[in-house]
Amino acid sequence: MAESPEPIESLVKKEAEPQRDPIVSRSTSAIILVCTLLLIFSAGWALYDEGFYQRPWRGMQREFVNRYTAYLKSIRKDAGKDEAEIKETPEYQQLDEETKAALDKVRDEVAGKDRRVAQIQAKLDAVTEPFQNQRGRATENGFRPT
Repeated sequence: MAESPEPIESLVKKEAEPQRDPIVSRSTSAIILVCTLLLIFSAGWALYDEGFYQRPWRGMQREFVNRYTAYLKSIRKDAGKDEAEIKETPEYQQLDEETKAALDKVRDEVAGKDRRVAQIQAKLDAVTEPFQNQRGRATENGFRPT
């Protein structure tokens, strides 16, 4: 008996139907809209919470500033009187004279030390920039001091 020839359709492989891709087959705009609205809502809530809810003392601070400003304005007219009264006392006059005498006594010594510091600073200024450049080059080349 002769075999019957197989139909041609059975020789052709049928490709499986591709699975549905949810990203390609449907729109994600609704999900993005919901996420955006949630983000905007949470950002607004965070700003409100930071600005008002978690800082109830802000009203107290404003009240303090107003009261303290009024107090400072009320004592402004008497501000220099206390200092002037203290400078007129004999004790202050004596301390002021002693201070001036002590400064006159060490003025030459201080001036000499200031000149010496200026000389040393000039030497340091002459060395600092080249040293920093060389240190930068050494670091750039991978040298790490231990």
